[in-house]
Amino acid sequence: MTSSHAERTPSTPFDLLIRGGTVIDPTADGPARADVAVVDGRIAAVAPDLVGEAREVVSARNAYVVPGLVDFHVHVYWGATVWGLEADKIGAAGGTTSFLDTGSAGATTLAGMRRYVIEPARTRIRALVHICTAGLITTLGELRDPRYLDIDGTVRAIDENRDIAPGVKIRYSENIVGEGAQARASLAAAVEAADQAGVWLMVHIGYTPEPIPDILARLRPGDVVTHSYTPLAGGLVDLNIGGVLPAVTEARAAGIEFDIGHGKSSFGWHTARAALASGFPPDYISSDLHRGCVHGPAFSLPNVMTKFWLLGMPLEDIVARCTLAPAAKLGLDAGTLRVGAEADITVLAVDEAPVTLVDCTGEERTWDRELRAAHTFRAGIRLDPEILGPSQELPVELSSRPMTRDADA
Repeated sequence: MTSSHAERTPSTPFDLLIRGGTVIDPTADGPARADVAVVDGRIAAVAPDLVGEAREVVSARNAYVVPGLVDFHVHVYWGATVWGLEADKIGAAGGTTSFLDTGSAGATTLAGMRRYVIEPARTRIRALVHICTAGLITTLGELRDPRYLDIDGTVRAIDENRDIAPGVKIRYSENIVGEGAQARASLAAAVEAADQAGVWLMVHIGYTPEPIPDILARLRPGDVVTHSYTPLAGGLVDLNIGGVLPAVTEARAAGIEFDIGHGKSSFGWHTARAALASGFPPDYISSDLHRGCVHGPAFSLPNVMTKFWLLGMPLEDIVARCTLAPAAKLGLDAGTLRVGAEADITVLAVDEAPVTLVDCTGEERTWDRELRAAHTFRAGIRLDPEILGPSQELPVELSSRPMTRDADA
């Protein structure tokens, strides 16, 4: 795939013209070969064989043209947490133009994330507020000490930042929240904060301190369970019955939503296949990219998408769960290529060669193709990975070992 540049003139009416790709737009009819034109940062036309030139012309032959990817689960508070990556850099490399940071910041650290990460970024970033007032500054189990629970601060932080803070986050694993009454109190605090603020809650699972049915019974319509296909104990899938627990199906019917959040510990081939075979696809497909998984096993959102393609999910359904669905949940003008929308666009190349894909247990699958972000545009402006470079490593150690009850998620 190539691109060329020229000055925009009356004879070159477009700023950007992406030619010859297969367009997958969840707000339109099925995949179709078409050109996509951009003027002043917005979609100007989508149609076959558009007439006219542009300042930049990109060939998308043999590739897919989709709305800019919306990653519903990442950690991008670089420099202030051990987990954080640099949003624009991973966005450029992975075709992602919008991110939801899931709890890197708490009530006392959200202001810094807003000023130093969200506001300067070229990508869009929204941030769930962690019920732990400090957020994820360490790997030591942020709620082992219940004094870090902060209902009032969480509600206040959301009230003061409603344009960027759509909800509350809790990581609900034993090694993070403890056990018994202490653990249950932490989930109760997260639900209470979300209820008072009038927002939804995201609950991380895996080695949960109480049974999944009990957790789901405490959630409200619109709340989100993340790490839905985790191979860890305390997940949604019971391999003995070959699918998700009955309480999980009931929770979906009651309005609870389910996110992937691949990460370093939360995607298994067997659990994914069992869930899909039992008619339980995720509502959102996300990467949970952070320092512990960006070099494997998650790598990028297109890599996670490829895994679902291998598992038999239609590509247009995968794209919808990485674009329109999370954009709608976050209230973003994104996830679409309709004329007039902001021109967030990703060109996904298909590398047709044997590729080894790995889950979070180290189990490998070999396939004959892999999705790769060839071009990424945010509001019509290229995010260039060669210019932005790789996300800078931090001078602190972070284990990438598979999670155990004594390791962090």
